[in-house]
Amino acid sequence: MKPVVELTGLTKTFFLGEQPAHVLKGINLTIPTGEMVALMGASGSGKSTLLHIIGCLDRPTSGIYRQEGKDVHLLSKTEMAGLRNRKIGFVFQQFNLLARATALQNVELPLLYAGVPPTERKTRALALLNRMGITGFERHRPAQLSGGQQQRVAIARALVNHPVLLLADEPTGQLDSRTGLDVLALFQELHAETGITIVIVTHDAGSAALCERIVYLQDGVITREETVNNPRNAREELKKMD
Repeated sequence: MKPVVELTGLTKTFFLGEQPAHVLKGINLTIPTGEMVALMGASGSGKSTLLHIIGCLDRPTSGIYRQEGKDVHLLSKTEMAGLRNRKIGFVFQQFNLLARATALQNVELPLLYAGVPPTERKTRALALLNRMGITGFERHRPAQLSGGQQQRVAIARALVNHPVLLLADEPTGQLDSRTGLDVLALFQELHAETGITIVIVTHDAGSAALCERIVYLQDGVITREETVNNPRNAREELKKMD
């Protein structure tokens, strides 16, 4: 089975006027199918830029990116958008929900873009909202939901197209510690139940320790990697708080 993500010599350079900013400097990284991995580093380390490239939201300046053996870096913008919608789910720190849409409509949105018929859209979205514990809040708009509920809606939206890769950029950054741990427990459960490949960007060592592997970035390079033999159990830690 080919790795979900395979990066070779990946670089990313931005220009501030004529001054180049080398954000990624020759990244080599393989993420096999079914792994739950954390990208960890301080602000400015390049971890979010790397996640955006993995998620087809941006292109590398140079290097090779293969997803399940497919040369992503060679795709057109339209092809990348199609791959992003079919294969990748995103969870962001700011939730990125449509303010005027209900929870149900937010989850249905990727299915709408994919051309899924209305009845199937609703059925799949409701099933995921129920799985996320949002039953009874389907008609609520984001402003009527707590931060934890909004993030659960965002996770449902990320999963509704059955992606092979789930990307989360600081998913607990806007949540209190207990709610954040509850969201991370949900990631662990989804990983255990479905075997989906999950990549979490974080600067928090406690969040990273919930994953099977931690990749450390500093100043645009991978400085080391660490296998976590016994990841923290978020659900057990929540029980201790009760």
